[in-house]
Amino acid sequence: MKRFEKQVIAYASACHVLDHMFELTYGIILIGIAEEFGVGFFILGVLANVAGFTFGLAALPAGVLADRIGERRLLVFFSLGSGLAAIVVGLSPNIYVLGAALAVLGLALGIYHPVGSAFLTRSTEHRGIAFGYHGMSGNLGVALGPFLAGITAASLGWRAPYLIFAIPTLLLAALLYSFSRTQIPTVSETTIHADTGRAQLRSIALPLTLVFLASIVNGLIYRGLVTFLPVYFSQRLHFTLFNFSSMALAGSFTTIALIFGVAGQLSGGYLSEHKRREVLAVIVAVAATPLLLLIGNSEGLVLMLSAIAFAFFHFMGQPIFNTLIAEYTPAAWRGRSYGIYFFGGFGLGSFSATFLGYIAEHSDTRWVFITMAGLSLITVICIVALLAKALATARQSKVNQ
Repeated sequence: MKRFEKQVIAYASACHVLDHMFELTYGIILIGIAEEFGVGFFILGVLANVAGFTFGLAALPAGVLADRIGERRLLVFFSLGSGLAAIVVGLSPNIYVLGAALAVLGLALGIYHPVGSAFLTRSTEHRGIAFGYHGMSGNLGVALGPFLAGITAASLGWRAPYLIFAIPTLLLAALLYSFSRTQIPTVSETTIHADTGRAQLRSIALPLTLVFLASIVNGLIYRGLVTFLPVYFSQRLHFTLFNFSSMALAGSFTTIALIFGVAGQLSGGYLSEHKRREVLAVIVAVAATPLLLLIGNSEGLVLMLSAIAFAFFHFMGQPIFNTLIAEYTPAAWRGRSYGIYFFGGFGLGSFSATFLGYIAEHSDTRWVFITMAGLSLITVICIVALLAKALATARQSKVNQ
């Protein structure tokens, strides 16, 4: 791998780590916010919904801008905006300011995914491997975020994680500003989808639509997982450790479960370089339903193991889906295609926080995961249809030859 490709992956990965550390912090500090401001799960779910929706909403304009002005400048805006917004979150005097600050933080964080994904596909040759390492870094953020936030909040209060995480983010903005002034070569397109003709766009419309629909459902599941898994663990694991508070324990056990997503990301990235991606997408989609049902109907060690298995397969799908987008999308539309993809996953997916928050408050948190198991069946249908379409296209190509 060339030096500039390693630089691109390193900077993108650093952004990805911090992006998810901020995103996952909120689910860990729910208890602290509830105690200070006197609100229940429904209001906390609404705030998660607001932050998650703006997180996804920013993907649309960010993707378009990535196609027009390039990615590196936008990565500076991402880092600077996230750091400053996190400081405001950490200093919020009431629930209303907190909600507004979380919304702004979501907008800043939402810049990253379409921009970073386009950056990787335009600047690296081995996309599956690049997305594997990139995804691994994101999962480190997903896994370490709850642990660091839980430990920090237990010692210094729920505001401290945002204020502390803002420091490396602002430093990264300065580094990216320097990096953005260098010329990074762009790898030429080598896929068959390199033009933007109308006939080609018609041919890829159905596959992309199926991937986008699957991303929405996966986003609903992801938002429910990161928002309510820590609370669910605190209720059902029944473990004690070093006299940790419930907030610290929830963060620690969430980290243990999600760290296995790192292995999933690397596996998905490696396999997507060697196997048909549509088949791999079917495997990870089918695995989700029984694992979510098991999470919703277990406790203790079984709950922990089922959460670990789900994290592995769920995050294994990310480099696979990201590579599918690059494969089906014309080069000139790469940024906006990722914008639509991540808006579906993070923006529309964010509404599960309110919906599942209502379920958690009025029934039991186990029904959050049972409901997500039902939603996962929609992903299975979309991906099976995508595979069928891909196989039919391959057969037609052989006939034409």
